[in-house]
Amino acid sequence: MSAKRKFPKLVISNLGPIRRAEVEFGDLTVLVGPQASGKSILLQMLKLVTDYRSVAATLRKQGYALNGGGVVLLEAFFGEGMDNLWKDGVTKVNWKGENMTLSDLTPGKIHAKSPASLFYIPAHRVLTFKNGWPRHFGDYSAGDPYVVEDFSEQLRLMMESGLGRGEAIFPQAGRLTEATRTLLKRGIFGDFALKQEQGGLRKRLVLQRKGEKALPFMVWSAGQREFTPLLLGLYHLMPSAGAGKRKPIDWVVLEEPEMGLHPRAIESVLWLVMELMERGYRVCISTHSPHVLDLVWALRVFKDRKSSHESLLELFHLDPSVKTTKVAESVLQKRLKVHYFDREALATVDISRLDPNSSAEEENSWGGFTTFSSHAADVVANLEQPTHENSKRDIPGEPDVTAELDFQSPA
Repeated sequence: MSAKRKFPKLVISNLGPIRRAEVEFGDLTVLVGPQASGKSILLQMLKLVTDYRSVAATLRKQGYALNGGGVVLLEAFFGEGMDNLWKDGVTKVNWKGENMTLSDLTPGKIHAKSPASLFYIPAHRVLTFKNGWPRHFGDYSAGDPYVVEDFSEQLRLMMESGLGRGEAIFPQAGRLTEATRTLLKRGIFGDFALKQEQGGLRKRLVLQRKGEKALPFMVWSAGQREFTPLLLGLYHLMPSAGAGKRKPIDWVVLEEPEMGLHPRAIESVLWLVMELMERGYRVCISTHSPHVLDLVWALRVFKDRKSSHESLLELFHLDPSVKTTKVAESVLQKRLKVHYFDREALATVDISRLDPNSSAEEENSWGGFTTFSSHAADVVANLEQPTHENSKRDIPGEPDVTAELDFQSPA
């Protein structure tokens, strides 16, 4: 019998806007809550405690002087103005049961090759492109967040290695499964192909429909611009349709996957998340989209009722195949966690059950995602029925008309 898989926990006290955060991770972990409640800071700290050797090695390779210790590391990693994030004697970070200090996270001696185990796809991913091409690490200012610089550099290296030379980047038969490519065509790219084009001495990514002129990056739709860096990041994590994980990466952080996307496109991205989970990655998502929690809630119900994989495939409008069935069956065995970041309490709440009958408002409203729609339904339902006098309409040249209006709650 195989050993039971352990699920690590990150506990943070008094770090920036976070007074107390206790996040236990599953195979899929979703963080929700209002802006500036600490979600990104926690996820970046997860990157730091997981890969601090790799982070320090990369920063030094890129010319950063970390001799100033932890304070310098904070600004180099989190970005300009974040050097006061950590307060000595007050801030506490515990990862997998071990307390971490700033000195621990700023190693004096590191190996030249310190591989990262967490791949971070930031919310600012559209900024990683300049003139239709991923930016070099050194193209950023010293005060830009590390996770943006590093993601951009990973995409640049992948493109420079030959991706897209002689064939379309998307769709590409050897990349992603046929079902996934179908979802992405339907939700994002339509009948356009994503290609690499070289004009003179400059390379750039373009969208092109057969027989038509290529379209440069800045005239794409907002959703296409937002999604393309994400797609390239997923290419890095899924080197081919039949391969597994990219070693030594175990973790994937995806900030706000819904950014700029139509609901149908969000559906495509969520299926890609399912594929990441099936490959064995632990996926962490921060989101402001109810669609993500719709998926988690559905998965929870499917698991509780021991539903077959057909239910999950039906959710994504996918036909059963060897690959889609494998993904669905695997995902239904995974552990799901949802944490709400309460900006007023400056703390986190575990709402993983997503129980609509819970007494806790943050859970029954799914982190506030359903609050407005429920309130709108209540307001409409509570409208008084119009009286006979109020329902009369004076129309020139026409007799009075009495309208019978029936207001009903959408719920």
